[in-house]
Amino acid sequence: MQKVASVLVIPFMLALLVGTPLTAQAPQPAFPPAQPATDLESALYKAADAIGMLRGPQERDGVVTFEYWATGSIDLGGRSCQLTDYRASVRYPAADRRERHPVPAMRVDFTCAAAGGQKADRHVQVVAGELAWDETEPGRNATPMNQAAQERLLRIWTLPQGVIKAARLAGAKAMFSTEGGKPVITFPLPAPLQSGTVKATLDPQNFLFHTMPTGVRRYFSHRIERVEVRLNNAVTVITYSDYRDLNPDDYKSDALLPRRIVAERNGVKLMDLTLTKSQTYNPYVVMPVPETIKKAAAAR
Repeated sequence: MQKVASVLVIPFMLALLVGTPLTAQAPQPAFPPAQPATDLESALYKAADAIGMLRGPQERDGVVTFEYWATGSIDLGGRSCQLTDYRASVRYPAADRRERHPVPAMRVDFTCAAAGGQKADRHVQVVAGELAWDETEPGRNATPMNQAAQERLLRIWTLPQGVIKAARLAGAKAMFSTEGGKPVITFPLPAPLQSGTVKATLDPQNFLFHTMPTGVRRYFSHRIERVEVRLNNAVTVITYSDYRDLNPDDYKSDALLPRRIVAERNGVKLMDLTLTKSQTYNPYVVMPVPETIKKAAAAR
């Protein structure tokens, strides 16, 4: 896929060659209007296609793992954590393989900026299946945190890739509608969050194009822009914007992530992240459950 900025290069070079000021050039045409999805299947297809999830001639969902890094702030037990670093590693179930470790899974490794001369505060939060734990550093000194499992699973299923996967897992329980001319997908979350409901709003406008070998432009639309979750008598709203391929310049994959993620619950901001880079070539991401966590779960 090619970003919209590339559309401006040829007119700019022509202006330099003929000596005509850029102000004299005709305005650049906007992307042509997209055809909004009118049913669930087309909405899910367009949403997955827009962020590069469909891979190969069969256009199967090829995104199982990815990582991203970010700056910004998160709510940490009622206090604001200004991030000095933030790294999230995500793994989803793969339909064509047998998983060795529980999935879905996610490890978030972040450090809060030191305040008042105190030492910087590092946190490593993990969830795998229905088990959650904290670590002092990745893979070391696990402490059970099963009371946090639902919250951490919610992070996984409400990422744009997770929304599409969860909607497909919902099968016939997933519903399609439109609000204000925008497609909306509503579905229950996968177990153990099945009492929660997601309402995902898609932006039907074209935002990228890919030039085919024939010279024809193929346009992409239906980014997930807003996710509303109703779970445990709380309403969580997550907004996504500025989708980009954030991999390094020499390692682009055409798999997009939103550069901006903002989450609020009952009006209180939980997260405000600006993604700085990603690794979306299905990196090696596993969260083996430590023996101490297994024993603690068995003893419950």
